[in-house]
Amino acid sequence: MPIMLSETAAKGRGLTILFELEDLARTRFAPAPLPMYELVFTVHGGDWDRLLLPRIRPLVELVRPGRFIPDFLGSARPDFDEAVRQVLGAPCARVRDQVASVGTTSPWLRSLASGTQTSRRDLCSALTTGFHDLLGPHWSQTRQAFDAEVRLRSSQAVSRGLGDLLGHLHPSISWTSPALHVELGWDTEISLRGTGILIVPVLNGLTRPAVSMFTEPQPLLFYPVTAPQPSGASLEPALGRTRTLVLRALTSERTTTELARHVGISLPTASQHATALRTAGFVSTHRNGRSVRHRLTRRGWELLN
Repeated sequence: MPIMLSETAAKGRGLTILFELEDLARTRFAPAPLPMYELVFTVHGGDWDRLLLPRIRPLVELVRPGRFIPDFLGSARPDFDEAVRQVLGAPCARVRDQVASVGTTSPWLRSLASGTQTSRRDLCSALTTGFHDLLGPHWSQTRQAFDAEVRLRSSQAVSRGLGDLLGHLHPSISWTSPALHVELGWDTEISLRGTGILIVPVLNGLTRPAVSMFTEPQPLLFYPVTAPQPSGASLEPALGRTRTLVLRALTSERTTTELARHVGISLPTASQHATALRTAGFVSTHRNGRSVRHRLTRRGWELLN
């Protein structure tokens, strides 16, 4: 069963999840952000630098725009390396069936569906590169925002009850005892039968809730959370507006060209500001092939926060 993404639906239409008393007792939050899902939703959302496409193409071919994502790509392991091993260890028959649902329209997808080791190595490389380049530079901030969200929701559950918590995770999720309703484009009703559900706040890529109902040992309910972004407004008198914008832009790793385009300044000006911030210890720079990439250091994050 693929991961299903929520969509705007007519009132009353969608997925109805029936809870029993034991389900409520076993419903819980994920203990930490789940890196594999964060990565998959980030790629699916499409808000990433297309210069990265050649290095993560296998993942992009699997995670196409639409309502479904193959669930063999998901892993509820909070450690990324363990999550990668779980994805690569998915049974060949399961991968073949889900690739068929995506559509074996490329030679690489056909190779993956046939179970070749080369295609699995390609997928491993794409997953590792994707996590390192798309999520790695700000993973510590993702963890902080995740922890803050869970603390907030835990307080809500204590003060208002679990039903109120479930019904206010997102506008397209509602609770009418004994059922949780998630807006989908079609009507489906599922009983949990004692498994409960794992609630997963997602900080990257996801804009509407998603569900994976047949994941073991329990189904998953994802909902988007907007991570607070450092404003850096108080830095402008000291650094100047442009340099503050450059500092904020480097909360995500960027090349000098990307930095110039993002801030709206010339390439030499972007290089000058990046060099000044690196000299002050707020930015680190490394070469990747023919490009030079910049990102905030820990000291840079501390300055913004």
